[in-house]
Parts: sequence; C-alpha cells; structure tokens
Amino acid sequence: MIRFVPTTKQIEYFIAGSFIIAGMFGVIWIFIAQEPFRISNGSEWDAVYYDRLLRFLAAEGSLRSRIAFPYCARVGTPWILVNIFHNRFGFYEFNLVASGLFSATLLLATHSLWHGSIKGLTAVIAASSFLYFAPVKFTSFYPAYMDPPFLLVLSICLIFIIKKNYLLASIICLAGIPFREASFYLLPLLVGFYIKNAQRSSAAWVTSISIIISGYALKELMLLVSDCKSQSQLITALFWFYRFLSEPAHVLGSFAAISLTLGPLYVVLDKRTFDHIKSDDTVIFSIVASVYSGFLSIGGGSDVTRIFYSFLPFYVPLLIKCFRVSSLTSFVLACFGWLLTNHMLHKYEQPISEGLNNDISGFFAQFPDYGHPTIALVVLGIWIVLATSRRLIEPLEVHLE
Repeated sequence: MIRFVPTTKQIEYFIAGSFIIAGMFGVIWIFIAQEPFRISNGSEWDAVYYDRLLRFLAAEGSLRSRIAFPYCARVGTPWILVNIFHNRFGFYEFNLVASGLFSATLLLATHSLWHGSIKGLTAVIAASSFLYFAPVKFTSFYPAYMDPPFLLVLSICLIFIIKKNYLLASIICLAGIPFREASFYLLPLLVGFYIKNAQRSSAAWVTSISIIISGYALKELMLLVSDCKSQSQLITALFWFYRFLSEPAHVLGSFAAISLTLGPLYVVLDKRTFDHIKSDDTVIFSIVASVYSGFLSIGGGSDVTRIFYSFLPFYVPLLIKCFRVSSLTSFVLACFGWLLTNHMLHKYEQPISEGLNNDISGFFAQFPDYGHPTIALVVLGIWIVLATSRRLIEPLEVHLE
C-alpha cells in the first residue's frame, strides 16, 4: 500500500486555495445577500455630503445647507459623474469599477514581490479583496464614499515606488487629492524618499518643494470648486492625538483597528523573517509607510479602521514579503487571524442608530475603533493567541520536511 505524504509546498497550496476560496465566497455572499446601507435611504454620515456635492455640481439648485469640511473638498467622484458620465452612473457603479481596478492594479503592481510564491499572492489577494474595508466588498454596503478611486491612485503610485521612481510616484499621488486630501499628506513621505535617493541634491529639494506647493494649491482649488470654507486639519489632528494619548479605550481601539490589516505581522514577523527582508528597499519604504500611515489614521478621525486600510498600497509590500518568507505554521495562523478578525464570511450589519452605541454587538461592534472596548480586546486577543500558538506549533514543522 502506497502512503501519500504531502510536501510542505503542497500543504501551502492547499491552505492558500482554501483561504482564497473562503474569501471569494465572502465577496460573492456580499453581492448576493448584502443590503445597502439603510439609514436615511443610504445617505448618512459622509454619504449625505457627497450626494449634496453631486447635486451642487449638477446645478440642481443652490445649496440649502453647507457641505461640511473636509467632505466638501472631495469633488473628484461627483465631478466625474457629472461632467464625464453625465449622471448616467451613480456612486455605486463608479466605485464598483474603481474597486475592481484597484484590486487588479495592486496585483499587477506587486507582481515582482509575490511572483513564484503562493503565500505572497495570497497576501495581496486577501488584503485587496477580503478584509473589512476592501472596496470590492464594502461598496455594495456603502456606495457613496471616496476610498475606491483613492486606493486606485495609490496602487498606481506603488508601481513606481517599487521601481524606486519616487518622483513620478509623488506626481501621480497629486491625482488623489480631489478624491481625498490625505493624498496631500502622503507627499512628504514620497518626496522624502525621493530626496534621499537623489542624495539630497539641491535640484531634488527644489522639485520636492514645488510638488508640495502644487499639492497644496490643488487642495485649495477643490475648496473653490465646491464653494467651501477651509478649516484647520492640524487642530483636528491634535484633537485626535490628544484623545489617543488621554483615553485608554481609544488607544486600545486604535491598535485593534490597525491590526485588522497588519495583524498578521504579529504572527509572521520574527527576527529570522526580519533579517531576511530588511535589506529590501521596497520593504524599508513599506515599514516607514506603515508607521506614517498609523499616525495619519489616528490623527485623521474616529474611523481608524477605514482610514488605515485606505493606505494599504503603501504598506502591502511589507505584508507580501513577510508572508512570502513565513513558515507554514505562521502562514496558516495569519490567514486564520484575518478570517476571524475581519468576519470575512459575514455580511455587514445594519446600524440600528445613527450614532455610536458603544455596544458589543451590531453595526458598530464590527469595528474595534467604534465598538465597546471589549471588541478591541477580543481582536487583539486573537492575534496574541495565534502568535503564541505559532511558537508552540512551529517546531513540529521539522517532521514535514
């Protein structure tokens, strides 16, 4: 009797295939069964401002109430819907196409990073399509938001970041400003690496300052388009950083929110893995971008989960590289952690109220930055348990060699 003993590579393919099939099932389930956001006929929170912008640009009458800042500066999608598509399509159709293009572009941009590794490929597919705020899923629930085209612009930037062409990446990043002003705050990161690679030459400094000035001018132009009054985002950032430093529950929720995307690193990353990847320039950029994106997310508002996810193209190389060199045990546990913490097989819950209810169930409990502190503890607890399990199970892998 011939006994079949699977190799480590075969097990990797089986785990990756099972995880990707489960994730695709979750996406298909959303398309089939997910009800769109119901409060105020789907126009609540940010969406109410974007709908107001759309009507304003379509000249359907003067604004009866002002559009709050910074939403009033995000004219990109409404302008395209009015002036290019002449209102033949709405937010849902536009964002769904942008979401598909984002996932495809990110896969293409990172080809050199995951090529030949099923684990690396799994990381980029899951990150772009299966997580809570992956736009190909979230758009079906909440159609009117600006993240899909913003993510698409950043994924195009990544193509040139991997090629170390930070100048062109900076210029392309400007195109994201009409969708989300966060693009402007990414420019210092990009031009910083451009100046470093140009050995701090005078020409690089002048070019970088010119790009930042152009970004600021474009950001202000968006305010003129929507007849909007600017407010200091520095004050907003200081408020949220103060809250982060002064409220333990917000600290807990913020770290748990970031872990919904970067949590696998806690399972996968160790000294051996870090030694293996630390000489990669793209990974170094990605590590810096992860930290920088974390600060932007914590200072950007209450929805840390969504804001941090929206910077995914800049730190996904770190995820891909770490997955690629991970052990079989850490790969399995990282995938399982994503599956659990992001509720990948579930529909989005409908909110029963317009504001935060700090509950342990329902819509707001889906996101640790909004839910009861217990939710954040559970999310972080999952990653801690999985990381501990790795250290206990990994030594047994030697028997599979």
